[in-house]
Amino acid sequence: VASIKQVCQQTFLHHGIQEEDSDIAADVLTASDMSGIQSHGIARLFTYHCMLKEGKINPRPKIEIVRSRGSNATIDGNNGLGLVVGPRAMKLAIERAAEFGCGNVAVRNTNHYGIAGWYVEQAVKRGFIGTSMTNTSALVAPHRAMDRVLGTNPIAMGFPGGERGDIIIDMAT
Repeated sequence: VASIKQVCQQTFLHHGIQEEDSDIAADVLTASDMSGIQSHGIARLFTYHCMLKEGKINPRPKIEIVRSRGSNATIDGNNGLGLVVGPRAMKLAIERAAEFGCGNVAVRNTNHYGIAGWYVEQAVKRGFIGTSMTNTSALVAPHRAMDRVLGTNPIAMGFPGGERGDIIIDMAT
């Protein structure tokens, strides 16, 4: 696991992503592989490499809160790596939950953020119920249709379980 994480970190650092962000992005990818979801782990690293190399992802985005009111916020990811923007959004949601009892953060202008379950696990570790969801590209054709028009739109939920163990549900259609 350590060597896989190091390969991820070095790839992100090579493209100019800051060290702390590279560490977190590598955590998300390795957590995916360790959870048995190889499609969203290191297997995606080459795609990220190509997108960063081609300038399709901003390696040093100016991530900003563009709306904020009480427990709610909207973040603009400035086309940053989803594995960087997503963790910051979840951190803000957890901070808002600690302050207001509930934290809701929407994100715009970013891309693939890895497995949704990683994000709810961050909330659960801090004693909160967590929810994370995203949209996807059109990947599925509806019944009797010829064109793909539906996304698989992942959703994850997590619940602290105390002595009985936490519950993490991560699914997509």
